[in-house]
Amino acid sequence: MPGLSAAMKGRIFEALDATSFRQRGFHVDYDEKNDVLVTITRFTYRFTLNSTDAGFVTGEYPGIASEKAEIMQRSDFESCLRAIREWATRILDREESAILDEFGGVADRDPSLPLK
Repeated sequence: MPGLSAAMKGRIFEALDATSFRQRGFHVDYDEKNDVLVTITRFTYRFTLNSTDAGFVTGEYPGIASEKAEIMQRSDFESCLRAIREWATRILDREESAILDEFGGVADRDPSLPLK
């Protein structure tokens, strides 16, 4: 199975660069020998892109409908790029929630009390 073209790889970097993390916030690994065309990671989060006869398959952790990994069928490369941007947004939401939880939930704080 052939790997991604240079133009497709460039489009992936553009999609990552359009996220809040920018492309430097991710590790991108292209695999020219196996079924996984690209693996994108940020800490424990993972996005994989595979090619099939019917189009593409993405593996996304966290998933769209759950916190677990999900496998999604994609009809074209453009939908994969949208999925990368949406996946990065889910990661941002999780990381922001973790920061708020770490500080006791800023939204729950009584604004009349001084900051500690």
